[in-house]
Amino acid sequence: MRIFFLIIAFNLFVFNLFGQWKSYYPEKDVVSSQDKNNDKDNFEFNSNFFAALKAKSLEDYEASLKFLEKCIKIDQNQPAVYYELCLINTELGAYDLAAEQIKKAVELNEDNKWYLLKYAELLFSVQDFDQAADQYKKLIKRYPLDKEMYFILADIYIYTNELAKAIKTYNELEKIIGIDKLLCIQKYKLYLQLNNKNKAIKELTELLILYPEDIEIMEYLAEVYLLNNQQEKAFTIFKKIAVLSPENGRIHLTLADYYRQKGELEQSYGELKKAFKSSRLAVETKLQILISYYDLVNIDVTMSEQAKELSDILIFTHPEEIKINAIYGDILYAQGRFLEAKEQYLIFLEQDKTEIQVWIQVLFIQAEHNDFQGLLETSQEALNFFPTEPLFYYFHGISNKRFNNYNEALSSFNMGIEFIVDNTALLLEFYSSLGDIYNSLKKHDLSDSFYEKALEVDSNNAVVLNNYAYYLSLRKVNLENALEMSKKSNQLNSENGTYQDTYAWILYKMEQYEEAKKWILKALNNGSSESPVVVEHYGDILYKLGEEKDAIIQWKNAKKLGEASDFLDKKIKEGKLYE
Repeated sequence: MRIFFLIIAFNLFVFNLFGQWKSYYPEKDVVSSQDKNNDKDNFEFNSNFFAALKAKSLEDYEASLKFLEKCIKIDQNQPAVYYELCLINTELGAYDLAAEQIKKAVELNEDNKWYLLKYAELLFSVQDFDQAADQYKKLIKRYPLDKEMYFILADIYIYTNELAKAIKTYNELEKIIGIDKLLCIQKYKLYLQLNNKNKAIKELTELLILYPEDIEIMEYLAEVYLLNNQQEKAFTIFKKIAVLSPENGRIHLTLADYYRQKGELEQSYGELKKAFKSSRLAVETKLQILISYYDLVNIDVTMSEQAKELSDILIFTHPEEIKINAIYGDILYAQGRFLEAKEQYLIFLEQDKTEIQVWIQVLFIQAEHNDFQGLLETSQEALNFFPTEPLFYYFHGISNKRFNNYNEALSSFNMGIEFIVDNTALLLEFYSSLGDIYNSLKKHDLSDSFYEKALEVDSNNAVVLNNYAYYLSLRKVNLENALEMSKKSNQLNSENGTYQDTYAWILYKMEQYEEAKKWILKALNNGSSESPVVVEHYGDILYKLGEEKDAIIQWKNAKKLGEASDFLDKKIKEGKLYE
């Protein structure tokens, strides 16, 4: 029973295969007993041929080739065999061999369209372009209504840069099928390559008569008008397109540029807004335009207002595109609208936490606005995504320092400093901050060592010079060195009241009270009159100069301004100096 089913299955396979075979090959390509006197040879040929087709269908090309070679040994004049050999070798990438085989099939049967097509195709594959063109011309002559032949022949000419011949081929096809949109556009493009703009215009103008509201044709025609320096004609068409297709953002962009060149800036901006409102215009194009505003927002008020309006339009039109928020944030930052910029950055970070620069922008804004709680939280979150970024450790450290979380701050600075590479400015900030923290912890040896390291990085850093000098004066140690450092910081910045107070205070510690008074007055005149510490220092200096009444007045002023030293209340109450 099993054998019976197998026989039936094989017969069905052969029957189906034979049907396919006959559809490919005309009757005279089919071997029959009438064509051959030797029935044995005929049977053997057919058996091998069908076995070859079966092996080919199973992608057993090696076996198929062997069966076909057997067929040739039996009968060398069967074109179908060479055709099959060609198909298999094409599949195997042996194009030269396949070309020889299909050529043989064509020689044996010049009337088979499939053979001719495959021959032409393979000639093209082996880059025998002249022969391929000749074959397609023969096919066109034999099958003049087959449009595909013309297109392939034209493609060959385009490939070989024989553009005039390609155009001629299209013209021949046009005589048969009439004016065709695809044909005309192909010819238009070829005329442009030949730099024959007038013929390109003629092709599209004639085509537009048949398709008067075809936007694609109108765009091509406008394009070639521009290339031909016929701007007014081009923009007449663009204006028409804008009416027919108001959502065409690209056209509105083109018109915006046109009006801008004519100096009609209001109309230009109107078209730009229409482009930005179009959901069909690529958001990347809009973003590039918005970025171009960045350097202008601080120069031109109008440009600044436009940048904000365009940003709002973008966010409304493309709510899913979070890049807009980041760029909008940059624009607001450039405008000095830092807190608004921060909000846009945070919206971006809610959805994308991988852009390190956005994190940095948020942290700088928080630092500039003394938002130390925000700085602490943001830097911690940023470190979760960028654990090797030293700048994030720095912000995490200074925010912890602000809240007197000295151990946490030290941990941040000590860890972050390991990741600093070729950034001396940041390295100096780390050393300086570590010096400040160790001073607060009264670990003065460590504090001094880090200030020294900071000065090794930059010996002219006024902030480090001032802080180091001031802390030495508070401890009343190494005052001569402190005085030199303070003197240098004042030379570097002669209008800084804080630096002048430090110099005055070192002189005070060195008991040079008259000179100290001169410098404390400079400090008060340079913006330090609202500092309770500086005002209290002034009182202390006056007291040492024997001006007790004036000293008490200054102590009281310091009290009004806020907290100063722990001894201030006692000084005021008793009218005496306590240190």
